[in-house]
Amino acid sequence: MSRGLMSDVTTIVTALLSTSCCVVQLLLNAFSFSCAGFAIFTPYRGYLTAATMVLLALKFGLGGWKSRRAWTTASLVLAIMMTPELVAWVNVQEAGPSQPAITSVMIQLDGLGCLACANRIRNALLGVDWVESASVFFDNSSALIQYRSGQAGAVARLVQVVKDVDAKYDAFLIV
Repeated sequence: MSRGLMSDVTTIVTALLSTSCCVVQLLLNAFSFSCAGFAIFTPYRGYLTAATMVLLALKFGLGGWKSRRAWTTASLVLAIMMTPELVAWVNVQEAGPSQPAITSVMIQLDGLGCLACANRIRNALLGVDWVESASVFFDNSSALIQYRSGQAGAVARLVQVVKDVDAKYDAFLIV
């Protein structure tokens, strides 16, 4: 493998690790596979991002600013590194104005390993016809759900929806 290609691969791998492999997890979730457990890299995201930026700086320093290959690698790496923020942006929606016929409930989630997992749970909750909005928060493993009032056993059914997404997830009401 040539030195330039090895440099590109190393830079892309550090970018993937800095996202806790969010891209890989999203692809796995798209095909209904569970998360691969790459979230263990999340606490080291700052270090991995810094390492990626150093590798990019070296790439430009050694290859020059006019290097098409360096710009292609930099574009790909920056797109990869932005995926957690894009997933978070899609995952958390603004709650609309409160209506008298809407009930809000906060549930605690167990087994949440990544932003892609949070997005799977959010999509499952939004798939319930009487749920008006659902925001899943990866940082504190919770979900805020707004649903039409008058649903018998609503909280128990919402908990079951979470459990049905994957056996590793559990949920319970935050009082």
